[in-house]
Amino acid sequence: MAGRDWRGVHWINLFLEGVAGAMLFVLMAMTCIDVAGRYLLNQPLDGATELTRLLMAVIVFAVLPVVSWREQHVSVDLLDNVFPKPLVGWRQGLLSLICSLAIAGLCYRIWALAWRAQEYGDVTEYLRIPLFPVILFISLLCGLTAVVLLANVLRYLRGHGPMSPTVPK
Repeated sequence: MAGRDWRGVHWINLFLEGVAGAMLFVLMAMTCIDVAGRYLLNQPLDGATELTRLLMAVIVFAVLPVVSWREQHVSVDLLDNVFPKPLVGWRQGLLSLICSLAIAGLCYRIWALAWRAQEYGDVTEYLRIPLFPVILFISLLCGLTAVVLLANVLRYLRGHGPMSPTVPK
């Protein structure tokens, strides 16, 4: 994390990384139990597929704001060598703005989906786990990601974005 970051960002990142790490550990332990039960005892863990889906959703969306803040997502840099260095900040700011608007739209639609799931009482097939909290979590983290991407736009406008030419690596 860059030295210029707001102090609260560190704690938010730490919390979200902790949530994702804990869920990854639970997923790993559950998979080990499922595989051992399946092959050693001929008794797989009931609902492991459902739990895997839910845990993967929590993991992915918990780290989305962190990855967006740091701009550590996967990208293809086909034009980076020919793109003028002084314009990198403007390019990244514009891309962050476009991504922020796109994920804000997703947030809005997922938010509506969460409340529809609550209204209909949607649950998972086998374990009957309510889907509302998971979908709401995804929506809230999409919203946080949209805010983070807008913050990146402001960081780039001030020349302090993660890929700004003036920021030491």
